[in-house]
Amino acid sequence: MAQLISSKNLLLSTRPLTVGVISQPEALEATLATSSDVRAATCDLFELRLDLLKLDTATLRKAIPALDLPVLLTARHPAEGGQGTEDPAGRRALLEPLLDLATLIDIELRSAMDMRPVMVAARARGVSVVGSFHDFQATPGDEVLSGAIEMAQTTGFDAVKFATYLNGPEDLMRLMKLVTGHRRLPMSVMGMGALGRLSRLTLAKLGSLLNYGFIGDSNAPGQWPAPRLKELLSEL
Repeated sequence: MAQLISSKNLLLSTRPLTVGVISQPEALEATLATSSDVRAATCDLFELRLDLLKLDTATLRKAIPALDLPVLLTARHPAEGGQGTEDPAGRRALLEPLLDLATLIDIELRSAMDMRPVMVAARARGVSVVGSFHDFQATPGDEVLSGAIEMAQTTGFDAVKFATYLNGPEDLMRLMKLVTGHRRLPMSVMGMGALGRLSRLTLAKLGSLLNYGFIGDSNAPGQWPAPRLKELLSEL
């Protein structure tokens, strides 16, 4: 699969990549109706939010290859913005039948133990695993953020993602320090809230590898539309 071939180098990219987040069935349908050139101009890879899409496996197995770009699969825990089940078995059941079509999967750091079987299965297929950390109220202190990186590394994640709420410029400065101070794993770092859009450009310039924009409707405060984000990142 083209997705798996590209996964070998995706996390080693020397330029910031745009992730187009698809969280509504209508957005997926509209994206599939566009040309491959339009999709390539929209983003570098797609994230399919399985917990929000709520589509059956057969539909997704047909749709993913037709996207013709690398795909990141996510079944988010409700405590970190998901709308599906808290049951790890239920979230594993969303991911496992699609692993052969995935380039990356996203597992919350908090879920590393519960989701270990799907992480092992993903790696067996050459699919890299991103460990994610979300805080929709604030940006934690340096000790918490550094501790999350340590956990991601020791648990065996291939990359780490942070999405935190920015209550002021000092929070953005903390994320800037985070992305420039740690080089042990590929990192994706972004802010939410009024400073969210500014943070996503700044942090991409400083080293955030995966930078998320929405396709259809936004599902996080401070996101750019994916095509506009990709355009802006190409100018950095």
